[in-house]
Amino acid sequence: MYIEHPEFKIEKNKDLPLWRYMDFWKFLKLLSSSQLFFPNVEMLGDQHEGKIPNKIYELMLAKEREQRPNVKFVEGYKVLVEDKLRSKTFICSWVASNKESYGMWKMYSNDKLGVAIKTDFESLKKSFSDAPENIYIGEVFYYDPDKPKYKIGNTFFSFLVKHNYYDFESEIRCLTENQPDEKEVTFKNIQVDLNTLIKEVYISPLASETIMLDILKFLKAKYSLEFDIQVSGVNDRWI
Repeated sequence: MYIEHPEFKIEKNKDLPLWRYMDFWKFLKLLSSSQLFFPNVEMLGDQHEGKIPNKIYELMLAKEREQRPNVKFVEGYKVLVEDKLRSKTFICSWVASNKESYGMWKMYSNDKLGVAIKTDFESLKKSFSDAPENIYIGEVFYYDPDKPKYKIGNTFFSFLVKHNYYDFESEIRCLTENQPDEKEVTFKNIQVDLNTLIKEVYISPLASETIMLDILKFLKAKYSLEFDIQVSGVNDRWI
């Protein structure tokens, strides 16, 4: 279920729609299983995910040298986050935006039958009501290497920060963890209530509108779902 945590904040994007772009086979899997896919941090595309930026690490070491005769705390913190927790932390990402994103269609829906799910923060929270796992949801902080700012003390922060190369994503993250008695896995499938989660489904700008409308209507009936069907407003055929 959704759990509040002080490290997970929704401030800038609380009232914005949330989007998740995907190939159609992933959408079918979601409908058939009522489960969202959460890969662990090591499986994410950005290889810097969950790693302390070098400039920040150097500043942490310098500060630690001023306060203590050694730097074992900082070194231990880095090892804990990067070598132990990345494989035990699982993330499902959403885009906060008032409108569709041309860039997101290109990045996350290469299939001509791709779709985008549209929801909102309150619905996303409520959709996890029956999930046995603790689910935390918060905005991503985008790190600027020219203005180094980082927080230690709670390891969650390291999984809510990305380089500002990615700030166009305006990302909201759902996060869960492996418990100490659980075996290590590379991903988790987390139970969700689809009627609570999915408000609208947008058809890819590359898809055949007629065919996809028929397919989505069929799937709505098959799985007793209530989402609205929308056609993408993007009209760029070289997407």
